[in-house]
Amino acid sequence: MSVVISDAWRQRFGGTARLYGEKALQCFADAHVCVVGIGGVGSWAAEALARTGIGAITLIDMDDVCVTNTNRQIHALSGNVGLAKAEVMAERIRLINPECRVTVVG
Repeated sequence: MSVVISDAWRQRFGGTARLYGEKALQCFADAHVCVVGIGGVGSWAAEALARTGIGAITLIDMDDVCVTNTNRQIHALSGNVGLAKAEVMAERIRLINPECRVTVVG
């Protein structure tokens, strides 16, 4: 079943549609991607997926943000130290795209 793309979604991801086409935009909106490990690679991958217009993202990580993560993990900020990595990344994704369906395991 296809996700109905809202006007806000179309405005937010219009650049993606111009680059890849309307059919691809619909495929991205319908996609569900799981990222296992929200660390040095996973945090950047999750953000790239959100910024591409992926419709649903599941984040899996059992660890908390540590001060030593701040040099390489996009979601690791001073105010997030001690918080669950997957929860912090989920909030960041929701700020990027409020319509993205984010599931957290961790």
